[in-house]
Amino acid sequence: MKKFLKDSDVLSRRALLSGVTFFGASALLVACGQQANNEASASATSTAALTETPSASAVATDSSSATPSTVRGYSGGSKAPDGEYRKADKHGNAQNVPKPNVPGDGYNEKSPEGMRKTLDAWTQWANYGTQTGDFTMARQFVSPTFENELNAYADIEDLYKSGGWVIGGVDHFLTEGAPWSEDGETYFWKVYREWDYETYVESDGSWRRWENKDKTKNTFKFELKHNGVKWEIMNYEHVEEQP
Repeated sequence: MKKFLKDSDVLSRRALLSGVTFFGASALLVACGQQANNEASASATSTAALTETPSASAVATDSSSATPSTVRGYSGGSKAPDGEYRKADKHGNAQNVPKPNVPGDGYNEKSPEGMRKTLDAWTQWANYGTQTGDFTMARQFVSPTFENELNAYADIEDLYKSGGWVIGGVDHFLTEGAPWSEDGETYFWKVYREWDYETYVESDGSWRRWENKDKTKNTFKFELKHNGVKWEIMNYEHVEEQP
């Protein structure tokens, strides 16, 4: 899909956003492994897409002929009644995607709880953007300097505007342990991304699909910093899991 879906690209978005406190459920759950209930409002690249660096856990498939519909219609084959959520499929994009009701109070506090709420909100709004093509809210949690992430949002928005859509791509994230800092300003948090697949359908019916084949390659380190008003996601990068 245009510039953001080169063969080497792997989407993060979505699990980023991924380890072991859930980001993207109605609440950020601690590493006990509780599952998020609502995939529509679930978690983080991001939207969003874990940006420019390919992950060994993803396998990309490219097709010049359309398995999905060549004209965007209605998921499920018909227009959903008002208020009925339907996931995206080969027929069309998701319908009636519920808007997350986050962030909650205190997300901008310079505390671990504020950081947690920021990651939770970002994950949910990034998943919303993946399903709707609207990353307006997700951008509020990302630093202006994190260009790869912001560019990924813009590319997905362009895909929707051109008549394409995304199937799947919803992430859940689990934090491992507690956040840490070496200078008291920049904080890091190790997270595990949970995701299954993500398919980008172009308006001409061509599509690309990523599948999470290797579940051992989904650990990332997030970098966050408080700007005096709120937390911002500065970056995230893949890290090797310890044997």
